[in-house]
Amino acid sequence: MTIPDPPPGATPRPPPDGTPDAPPAGPDAGHSGPAAAAGLAELVGRLRAAGRDVSARELAEAVWLARLTAPEARTGDRPEHHEPPTTRHSGPDSAVRPPAEEPEPRPEPPPRSSEHTAPLSLYAPSGADAVPTRSFPIRAPATGALSGLLGLQRALRPLRGYRPPVPPVLGEELDEEATAERSAADGFLRPVRRPAAHREAEIQLLMDASPTTSVWQLTLERLRQACERLGAFRDVQVHYLHQGPDGSAMAGTGPDPNHTRLRPADQHRDITGRRLTLVISDCVGPLWQSGGAQRLLYRWAEASQIAVVQPLPPRLWDRTALPADPGMLVHEPGVGRGMRFVADERHGREAPPVGARPVPVLLPTDRVLGGWAQLLGGTGTRTMRGAAGWVLPQHPAQPASGPYGGARTPQARLRDFRSGTSPGALELAVHLAAVPLYLPVMQLVQEALLPDTGPMQLAEVLLGGLLERLPDTAGVPGPRYDFAPGVRELLLEMLDRGAAELVLKYLSEYVARRFGKGMRNFPALAVARLQGLEAGEASVPEDPDGGPQADEELFAQVPARVVRWYKPVRPVPGRLDEVERLLGLWRDRRDRQMLFDAQALAEAALAADGDERARHLLGRVLFARANSAEARRDPEEAHGLLVRAERLLVGEEPATAVARADVRHELWRQDGDTRWLRAAVDGLAEVPDGGDLATETARRLRMGRALLDLARNETDRDEPATASVRELRSALALLDELAAPPPRRAGALLDLVSALRLTREQDTAELLALTDAAESAAEDSAPLLLRARRERARIHREAHDWEAAATAYRQAERAAPRDSDIRCELLAEWGEMLLAEARRPDRAEGILREALTNVSSGAPLRWHLHLLLGTALLERYRGDSAGSGFLPDVYEGCHLLELAARRAAESPARARSWLMLAGARLDLPDPQAHFASAESAYGRALRETTESPSLTAARALHGRGELYERMARPFAARADYRTAEGHWRRLMEQGTPVPEDEVRATRERARALGE
Repeated sequence: MTIPDPPPGATPRPPPDGTPDAPPAGPDAGHSGPAAAAGLAELVGRLRAAGRDVSARELAEAVWLARLTAPEARTGDRPEHHEPPTTRHSGPDSAVRPPAEEPEPRPEPPPRSSEHTAPLSLYAPSGADAVPTRSFPIRAPATGALSGLLGLQRALRPLRGYRPPVPPVLGEELDEEATAERSAADGFLRPVRRPAAHREAEIQLLMDASPTTSVWQLTLERLRQACERLGAFRDVQVHYLHQGPDGSAMAGTGPDPNHTRLRPADQHRDITGRRLTLVISDCVGPLWQSGGAQRLLYRWAEASQIAVVQPLPPRLWDRTALPADPGMLVHEPGVGRGMRFVADERHGREAPPVGARPVPVLLPTDRVLGGWAQLLGGTGTRTMRGAAGWVLPQHPAQPASGPYGGARTPQARLRDFRSGTSPGALELAVHLAAVPLYLPVMQLVQEALLPDTGPMQLAEVLLGGLLERLPDTAGVPGPRYDFAPGVRELLLEMLDRGAAELVLKYLSEYVARRFGKGMRNFPALAVARLQGLEAGEASVPEDPDGGPQADEELFAQVPARVVRWYKPVRPVPGRLDEVERLLGLWRDRRDRQMLFDAQALAEAALAADGDERARHLLGRVLFARANSAEARRDPEEAHGLLVRAERLLVGEEPATAVARADVRHELWRQDGDTRWLRAAVDGLAEVPDGGDLATETARRLRMGRALLDLARNETDRDEPATASVRELRSALALLDELAAPPPRRAGALLDLVSALRLTREQDTAELLALTDAAESAAEDSAPLLLRARRERARIHREAHDWEAAATAYRQAERAAPRDSDIRCELLAEWGEMLLAEARRPDRAEGILREALTNVSSGAPLRWHLHLLLGTALLERYRGDSAGSGFLPDVYEGCHLLELAARRAAESPARARSWLMLAGARLDLPDPQAHFASAESAYGRALRETTESPSLTAARALHGRGELYERMARPFAARADYRTAEGHWRRLMEQGTPVPEDEVRATRERARALGE
């Protein structure tokens, strides 16, 4: 019986008898009423608005199936604008009526993460107490489900019908009906297959690795996930386009050319037409400016379907290196492998050059990408309104000046930017004048204050000629920018002071979430100054216990410039007094401009008077500059500043001696020459006792810390370590008399613990008591708390209390920032203890994997972790008491050890890796097939060993001797055993501890073969 369709807006009747009833799906399931009727009416209205006219049976079955298969709600799967369900009104709902015209989809708003990958995170640690508040929408790392992904997947669905212009690949597929019938007849499952033709279509996503790559990372990720879930492609590949040293197009698996292997991009070219290619680029990077990208498009468009996904708005396309003409895209299956383009009337535009080839240019919207999918996936000749850029086989480079090359003055730059940008981009640029310009902060300002702007507006700011790219800095992921000289001040003229305070408030909350209390919140201090809430100009007294923290300056300099703009600081009379005041302000605000001003005044005072105070102040200013983040990026500049400061700081005044010791200590940190440490100790020892309490405390602390570092770098460390203990105990007594802040006392206590651990007589109970006192005094200082817990773990480790050490390491690891280098170092230290000392490779394996997952790709620690993890896997395999270890552990261990052997920076680490790899290869099945590779690994271990005698060399010689015995080469084996025996003998003569069982085994084998 046929059930007529209900009229629009009516509630469909329930299914007839025989249709399965749905079980209750919630508290309101199974109840009818106005809310249910309105919900079904809304569903019918939306289906019909989309052109799908369903019957009552189809609707009922769809609802029944949806209630059975609906997954539980997950936070990560919610759409970006998700709102909690509310009770529907019983009256008519405007949402039920289908819209007259489907509006064009808006560009996706910026994601809640700057990048999808998490090895180096920019966000607060994901602890149980780190709950975001509604007043501060911090971007969370990207999850598996992205906003708007389902809509894009639906838009690309026609690509399932894409037919490559190549013969199909013959094969078999499962015949479901025949399988069901035969299995039912036979009583057990019997698959039935039938011949089928598989068209193996592929898609390749090429991301332009330009300076703005991070802005469009979400676009790439949405396309990748949509294509993978679409089910239309045999393979989905993602590569990044780079410019090679010769200007040619290169491709790699990552955006950083230093951390990915680059190959010629033409190696990924498809000449069969089976692979679709989408190039995601704003077409303004160096590869486009040189014409290399256009020449690549020309070659690839000849044989396969290729298009450029251009995320910039169309009004800016003419400013890029690939301007596009509007027209009609035509796809004719069977007629060539490219796409034909019929341009609109020129209307004054230049005609394309002779021999140029059109390449479709697509906006990253569901509507445009869906039209492209229908163009390729449909049958017969299909057309689509769109745009295409023209490329040549020998495409010329762009003019060197670029679109903003003539804008040299700040006023001209801003004028050009305002003339061609959108209002949202201009408003965003004005607000960004109050924050440091690196990607997470820029996106934070967008989401918090300008939610109507998105990646397009951010790209307009990045590419609008206002910014300059800064050198990359270790520990600061992503590109960093700054406004061109004079531009920030022009933008601040357009920013209200109240708006600047609001921007800095959001920045201060970001700093608090990202760094916790381990770093001073300079944006919050800037807000207080703008509101007139500070008690004085220099609210932070001089801390004689160390220089500035360079990491702070990223979030200190711009807020300080904003404060200086709205509340200029009036100088005090007297040049040297002004230098003193500027140094105090710099300690409080970390504004490097104050150091430049102070240096200029001190240089003038030194040239005019040349007195000791001018030399002292200039030396302190130079030392402060050498410790700034800018100087540390240029070690030669920092070293020059320190050398000059050391020459200026002469005299017998206690304050000058302390400052000179600071400079010498920093010089040792830079070049590793312990003579600087001895000079610092000698200079401090010459200062007579009896000075003021603060200076004497600083002198004792400096002396103790210099002696501590000297003990760490001396062969005979007991004498300097004992002297360091004596000085630090005296400094602690003075700190108590001085009533110093508890964190300063905590630092001295931890230094004392480190010094005591280097002495011959260690009292574990005293060390733990001092560590507990340091942790209590650390208060809210995250670095001090972390250091105290790490010291506690090392104390337990040296006492061979493995469980207590593991507990302390766990506490320290939880206190470290989630994706920081210090956390990876802690995990590596913890895992190495479990592996080498506690003999627990099963526990060490998981900890080392966690460290390897989070360590940065270029860190030297990475290859040490490869060595440790490979060793842990082999030890676990060999330690299986049943003799049936997990064989994949051996294969993975060999892979990790070979990576460490080939890429470790230091030769001892490479030698150890080759030694371990040689033994691992003999654990593989059919070991005789690996004798040659094992022999080669032993040989490389010996070549990497630079010291003689050497523990590694002795073990490599013994291992190779055993291998030669298995290869029936007794003379070669005896020679290696005797050479190894010589290494063992010389090591024992030097007093180096050696494993007696290994020495005895070498002697026995040498004696057995010598008879």
